[in-house]
Amino acid sequence: MHLKKLTVVALSACFGLSACQKEEAPPAAPPASEAPAPARAESAPQQPVESMPPATATAPGSGSNLIREPVAAQEQPLQAIQTKMGPKESVIHLTSAKVTGQILTVEFVAVPKKRGDGRYEWLNLTLPLKNVSYIDDATAKKVSLLQDDGEAYMASPLNGTGKSIRLDGHSPITATLKFPAPPETSPTISVNFSDIGSFDGVPVSR
Repeated sequence: MHLKKLTVVALSACFGLSACQKEEAPPAAPPASEAPAPARAESAPQQPVESMPPATATAPGSGSNLIREPVAAQEQPLQAIQTKMGPKESVIHLTSAKVTGQILTVEFVAVPKKRGDGRYEWLNLTLPLKNVSYIDDATAKKVSLLQDDGEAYMASPLNGTGKSIRLDGHSPITATLKFPAPPETSPTISVNFSDIGSFDGVPVSR
């Protein structure tokens, strides 16, 4: 009888241990739950990786544009309507004749002679304005430069007397002359410089 009790107690203890082991088994589940974490960690970097190619693809284009634009600007030729040789081996480009209101503005660029190394020589040129005028091609009327109240000619860059244009420098120099505007029925004019010559049939823009 005593042995039966011991046997029952022993079996109960075994069942108790097995029951405890079964109850403690669930804590082993966390390693399985941690398994998906690497998959999320791998998917997270995919978004920045996919966004990188557009940035790197546009960078070379923008960089090359920044390098090429100044070169292209330097290679653009001067947009001249007519060109003539000027004093001291300079070149005179007439670039525009435009009417604004009742005033005609004629613009030209004086380019100094170039040296063998590609640099410009120093240009020191004075152009008297007394005989500068234009001819209205439609009416054959001669028109002289405008003058202000002090009788200085309306031109730029003037010298100190206000009677001549002074072109002084070692790079192309832009100068302007202002005349009374021709009528709208006159599409072209001929601009006369006493020291350069005549630019004939210059179109007038409005």
